[in-house]
Amino acid sequence: MATTPDFEHRIEIKVDRPVLREFLCDLGRYRELHPLIESIRELPAEDSAPNARRYRVVDRLPLGPFSFKGAYTASIEAVQEDEVHGNAWQPPRVHLLTVYKLEDYPGGTRIVERSYVEAPWYLRRYVRNQARESHRTTLARMKSLLEKGEPSD
Repeated sequence: MATTPDFEHRIEIKVDRPVLREFLCDLGRYRELHPLIESIRELPAEDSAPNARRYRVVDRLPLGPFSFKGAYTASIEAVQEDEVHGNAWQPPRVHLLTVYKLEDYPGGTRIVERSYVEAPWYLRRYVRNQARESHRTTLARMKSLLEKGEPSD
């Protein structure tokens, strides 16, 4: 992975860090927040990353006036009290690493999201643009939802 992120977002959410961290670590909650996700199914953990939650995700991806479905495997893991890593792997050779840093600020928590894209040259710009815009929307929707009071599942 590159050392410089392909894109970065920052947002302040008026909730405590543990609440935000718990929410971030459950990708199943993103179904209504992420503009591309059609379905999410949790998968068994892998021995190589026993603390990571794994998922099978299906997106509906726009391409001009058309759209197509794309399925991928994703994982999310709290690696430190203030850091969560998300990974997504999709053929052909697409990997998105998202690092969420959680910082206390007066009245809540700031998320600093840095995302790194690996993709074949002919897909790289498309993947980066789709991820950047969908992550921006997801974080804004997450802020709205959490600040209204986390829904019970």
